[in-house]
Amino acid sequence: MAISRQHYNFGIRVYGMYKVFFGITEAPFSIVPSARFLYLSDRHREALGYMLSGLQDGGGLALLTGEVGTGKTTIMRGLLAQIPENTQTALVLNPALSAHELLHAICDGLEVHYEETDSYKKLIDRLNQHLLMNDQQGKQTLLLIDEAQHLMPDVLEQLRLLTNLETDSRKLLKVVLIGQPELQQVLQQPSLRQLAQRITSRYHLLPLTEQEVEEYIRYRLSAVNCLHNAFERSVVKIIAEQTQGIPRLINLVCDKAMQLAAKHSTHQISKPMVSEACHEVLQWQVSSTISVLKPTQEGWQFQRSWWLAMIIGGLLSASAWQWRDHWLTPVLNWQYNAAPTMDVLTPPSSISTPASIESTTDVSSSKPLPDFQQLMSLSQNEQAVMRVLYQTWGYDVALSQATCLSSSRIALACHSGKTNLNRLLLINRPASVSLKTATEGTFHAVLFAVNASTVELLLAGSRISVSRAWFEQHWQGDYTLLWRPPLEESSSIRYGQQGQRVAWLNKHLNQLLNDGQHYHDQFDQMTLDKLRRFQRAQNLTVDGIAGSMTLMVMDATLNLPGPVLHKESL
Repeated sequence: MAISRQHYNFGIRVYGMYKVFFGITEAPFSIVPSARFLYLSDRHREALGYMLSGLQDGGGLALLTGEVGTGKTTIMRGLLAQIPENTQTALVLNPALSAHELLHAICDGLEVHYEETDSYKKLIDRLNQHLLMNDQQGKQTLLLIDEAQHLMPDVLEQLRLLTNLETDSRKLLKVVLIGQPELQQVLQQPSLRQLAQRITSRYHLLPLTEQEVEEYIRYRLSAVNCLHNAFERSVVKIIAEQTQGIPRLINLVCDKAMQLAAKHSTHQISKPMVSEACHEVLQWQVSSTISVLKPTQEGWQFQRSWWLAMIIGGLLSASAWQWRDHWLTPVLNWQYNAAPTMDVLTPPSSISTPASIESTTDVSSSKPLPDFQQLMSLSQNEQAVMRVLYQTWGYDVALSQATCLSSSRIALACHSGKTNLNRLLLINRPASVSLKTATEGTFHAVLFAVNASTVELLLAGSRISVSRAWFEQHWQGDYTLLWRPPLEESSSIRYGQQGQRVAWLNKHLNQLLNDGQHYHDQFDQMTLDKLRRFQRAQNLTVDGIAGSMTLMVMDATLNLPGPVLHKESL
């Protein structure tokens, strides 16, 4: 749609007026990259450190991923600013290229002469010769590829071959791949496992925390010498919440808010102004751009009062699971009472429809209820079941992102294994499971609740109840579940370590064992003895290591927030 000259001129006047009104010569929240506004949060500095360490003499390939607008380009600019002066850099910004075109682009970036008719071998020979010359002159050669999620598998394989160019002691070409989270999934393809194995440094960039959002806004304002504290903490909270901590969206919202403030002749931005700015900016954003994981509508309404005590985008509401029965009111509360060998369910006389899960049954019409076989046949997509598993934690995730990779973005961990029902009840979290019948073969469901004699499954948009005997006969024993690790780190805690996670372990072992001793941050012999006592009491492997299983059982035993399989354990 064409924009009228009058409308365009009005926009220019408002924009210019806002700079004059606040006494600044440059817009502080421009989305155009500028060295003046290079803000490195703790996350950005950590990511930059990972990238730099991964490109030491021994390393050859580094991977940086993050959602749209989280600051990957900022990291790239920081990396370029900190690499040694004796480094020649080639930058590929548009990697939607064929393997041949990529070689041309690299040659262009490194100023390597070539002919358009050169074959693969000729191009690689020219590159190899140039890389050897750089090495002899004491120069490093670095290739940066932005938007790398667009690289085709054959192009990625060509990159792997380029990283084969090396001397006896080091790689001749260092490569940094920068892209959206889909890049991690691309690299999981079996055909690219050799390339994935060569990645010496990986980092996934998370959005800013609420505190970092406040620091980011103040940094931007100070960069243009703005003398007005335009954004008070109360409005920063709204901005952090609505933008999910994504810098690009923060820029757009703050820029619009300052325009509105100038329009109303006030240097103090109010909550209504921020709300209006968020509405104008975010209504045009694709939901997966704002956040791959977003709270479901009911979860959002329930959690609003909890946001003041949370890190935006990290923790879920401490009571999100208290509405689990309301959220998942049974669609089909069928009781399976027949012998385990019979696949027959008897529908009840009345059915209620949930608010958040799309029912396969239209209870307002005269359509027949789907039978159990039909539900099983509709449950072949394991990723769709994983999406429902995220919903049990109060998050809605796009189907394409319903994988374990997404869990870290909401401070959860994903755990898979093979076990029995009693052991799974020790962890006490909903799980994605595979079941198999003689008639329908293998299908997938979410194990949602376990009662004395029955098991409740979320299956093809429906909630059903079967006997425990039937479930255990047809379950394959495998499971995938989500849990919240202490201090957002799921690695094991071992003897000799120290720090906050050890202090967390000591504190909660004291609580579980009724041990009144003062806890500390050293994993010493006393901690080891306490941990073994807990493992022995829970029938866990008594290895003295706080691994995933031990930490998950501690999580359940402490009744920490999250959806549960068995309510009586609370």
